[in-house]
Amino acid sequence: MRILYFSLRRGAIVVPFVFIIIGIILYLISCRSEPTLIRTPGTFYMVHTQNKVVSLTFDDGPDPLFTPQVLDILKEENVKATFFVIGKAAEANPAILQRIIGEGHVIGNHSYTHDYRQRTLATEIAKTDQVVFAATHAHTHFYRPPGGIVAKAQLEIVKTNGHIFTLWSLDSRDWVNPGPTQILRTVVDNVFPGSIILLHDGGDRRGQTIAALPTIITRLRSMGYSFVSLEELRHMDNSSIPTGWE
Repeated sequence: MRILYFSLRRGAIVVPFVFIIIGIILYLISCRSEPTLIRTPGTFYMVHTQNKVVSLTFDDGPDPLFTPQVLDILKEENVKATFFVIGKAAEANPAILQRIIGEGHVIGNHSYTHDYRQRTLATEIAKTDQVVFAATHAHTHFYRPPGGIVAKAQLEIVKTNGHIFTLWSLDSRDWVNPGPTQILRTVVDNVFPGSIILLHDGGDRRGQTIAALPTIITRLRSMGYSFVSLEELRHMDNSSIPTGWE
């Protein structure tokens, strides 16, 4: 009975511990393809500046329902942003590309098919750039990999292709649709001068992002922040610490 007693007590301790370990492993696996900040040399994800400036970026569009609503808000608030478009979606919505450029925003390259493995990276970048140029007569200069996944070989391909490998420094986590209030809180609580903010205008239902966006802009302005394009932001670094985009 004494041995059985100790076995049961040990089991009571070990079993919860095992479940905790399994939970951690499953969580890490689930996060592998989630957007996250990867401070990889050779990538552009922020600048070092004392000026309260940030850059808004939107991924996975253009979406015929949600992107125009985002553009309406940006126009109303007089804010310029960068839209990292997926080639397939861009091909189906050339008028939205024309509106993005016509209203003074920047179009970035987010691959053609949103393939996380980026198996035909150079081809996907080229196809998306061709789609954007056909609609707007503007080329893409910033490339953002699906899921923020980076590999050395991909960095070299992007550099050779003439694009700036662009990530982010503040993930709004709007892609999990946590509610407009939580999206706002995540941005406001984590913003800093020189931030590149990740948001989404496509890839899923983006009503929460649209609901949060006006308040994000208002709140950041009340904190003294102004909004600049990625092109403007990358020339604002005033530190000897490399940002990786040079």
